[in-house]
Amino acid sequence: MQIAFVVGQGIAFLFFGACLLYLLRLLVHAAILRGKAPALFPPSVSDFSSALSFGEGQEIRAAQGETRKRFAILIPAHDEALTLNAALDGIKKLDYPSDAFRVVVIADNCTDETAQIAANAGVLVLERTNQEEIGKGYALEWAMGQLFKGAANSPVREIADFDALVILDADTIVARDLLLCFEQGLNLGEEALQARYEVLNVDESWRTRLMACALSLAHIVKPLGREHLSLSDGLKGNGMCFARSVVERVPWSGASITGDIEYTLRLCRAEVRIVFLPQTAVWAQMPTTGKQAVSQRKRWEGGRYQLLFHVAPRTFQEGIARKNRLLTDRAIELIIPPFAELVAVPVLFLVISLVCGKVFGWQSAELFSIGWTLLLVLEAVYLFGGLWVSRTPARVMVSLLAAPFYILWKLSLYPVMLISRKTSGEWKRTERREM
Repeated sequence: MQIAFVVGQGIAFLFFGACLLYLLRLLVHAAILRGKAPALFPPSVSDFSSALSFGEGQEIRAAQGETRKRFAILIPAHDEALTLNAALDGIKKLDYPSDAFRVVVIADNCTDETAQIAANAGVLVLERTNQEEIGKGYALEWAMGQLFKGAANSPVREIADFDALVILDADTIVARDLLLCFEQGLNLGEEALQARYEVLNVDESWRTRLMACALSLAHIVKPLGREHLSLSDGLKGNGMCFARSVVERVPWSGASITGDIEYTLRLCRAEVRIVFLPQTAVWAQMPTTGKQAVSQRKRWEGGRYQLLFHVAPRTFQEGIARKNRLLTDRAIELIIPPFAELVAVPVLFLVISLVCGKVFGWQSAELFSIGWTLLLVLEAVYLFGGLWVSRTPARVMVSLLAAPFYILWKLSLYPVMLISRKTSGEWKRTERREM
């Protein structure tokens, strides 16, 4: 029995230790670029004027003879009447020539006033009804097809000459320099860019504050470390920009609930690096209650575990075989557990070691107890070092006191997911509140 204990503990310790070392490596490199990641705050929604239509009241224009990148901003929206107005009002205030970007709202299988709200705001509306291919990914794939075809009788004909696509969620507030930063990246020859994706309603509940801490690590620290290492960021589904050439070369596919991750892998396979832009951001609502969070968490975790077991191993092998460091790194990202599991599982193994040492008097159990304790200390270094790099406010970090309860809640969802084994591509939008 002691041999089984040592083997099991040893394999687990090596795995979690390797994951932590990889994260600490990213943290060190992120710290080097900390000066390029300022504290950013969303423009106040009250600053926006919903009376303006697109193309009205904007003072910024392209200088005579100056060629600016032309953007098509895609907003997939499924019953987003509560949030769409605020999102569009924010886009109206972008510090970018109003004649150099157009907004396209994809009203996908909507049963509310989403399409009418978009039309009243003066943006182009593409209405889609398809009860078989349901989901954000399918909506984007269909809309991109419309844009690229640019048929004479198509409503998107007038914007068929765009240089780049930007994808935003319908509950998003954008930094006013978003398109300027995207333009700068495109002018440097980059083909895929990802802005910071942060929590809009940080102070609404302990859950949103805890989510802000988690996203600080996932959406700022790790991407910043990878940027310093010239690796690829991962697409977040919001605040993304693609040069037209790369989307034509590597088409978007909607046939997945993890479309953003799979498109990331396809870009890396084509050796297209997704550049992280720490100087600009988008902000979106996060769930404030357990009921709202359950559907989102099941969708995220279900998709992630599908990729972990079915995609990550062969992607890692492919990356090594092709000497593609971008693809190899993204495969490792899929293999490394989320930080909640990275803490919870070592705690469980530490408890097992302590019990076995006490009951059986095994010296190996005492050694593993020391090892797991050291690993947890290093995880704390990664956590608080990451929050320092991301400039997370102290009032937000206080929410970490609720982390044990959140971890228990999250782990309680796994048995339900395992029993039901339902991971559908259906567009299950997280419940919103009006912005």
